[in-house]
Amino acid sequence: MSADLYSGGLKDGPMEVNPFTWSVWAGGTSDYIFRGISQTRRDGTLQGGADASYGIFYVGTALSGVNFDSPSSAPANQVDTHLEIDVYGGIKPVWNGITFDFGIISYNYPNQEAGPELNFVEFKAGASKTLFSDITGGLTFFYSPDYTGELGGALAIEGTLSKPIYTYSDVGFTLSGTLGHQMFEEDYATPTSKLNDYTYGNVGVTAAYKAFSLDLRYWNTTLEENEAPAGVDVFQAGSAFVATAKVTY
Repeated sequence: MSADLYSGGLKDGPMEVNPFTWSVWAGGTSDYIFRGISQTRRDGTLQGGADASYGIFYVGTALSGVNFDSPSSAPANQVDTHLEIDVYGGIKPVWNGITFDFGIISYNYPNQEAGPELNFVEFKAGASKTLFSDITGGLTFFYSPDYTGELGGALAIEGTLSKPIYTYSDVGFTLSGTLGHQMFEEDYATPTSKLNDYTYGNVGVTAAYKAFSLDLRYWNTTLEENEAPAGVDVFQAGSAFVATAKVTY
């Protein structure tokens, strides 16, 4: 989606709008990936949401299918939830051509049956600026005092770059990428499972035509599939090609 059209994941906030706008969107993806880790076991899912802003203030919500089934052999840890609902808000002041973004994001997983608590909250602080004539760069920090799965404090740092590369008739093509690093305050996810800091990233092209967009993207991480927090039974890490289609009204 570019820096504005593609934020690296479902949960990274709305597009910049001013002074008052609202929008609703719906789409589908071949694999819902959050910070390099599949939330759908490499399956496709539907997504949607709504955003509104007035001046520097914004609020929004986003919904997505997830697949957090747990193995039946471990009933005490069965998460078994299939829906994610995010609610976010914040401010985007502008100073000397730099757009700042200070916000809070609540991630919610209804009807979780058991296991460690998945719901969590993150605080966000970021800045973006147009570099040269048409290259947009950004840097964002995300901090959670108790990350999903009760993993303790966690900090993610993300850098993004985007550049329009081609226009054909009314279709615009934008090249963009994200490089991030996820860090954890705790050393172990469980007494026997080491919790690994890791690096993740993506690069892709978005084609946008009026209210429609199609994003084709390659993801990868430094995690192996069985390394925490990418447990082999619930999440998956590693390389993946993802297609995401979206319409916004």
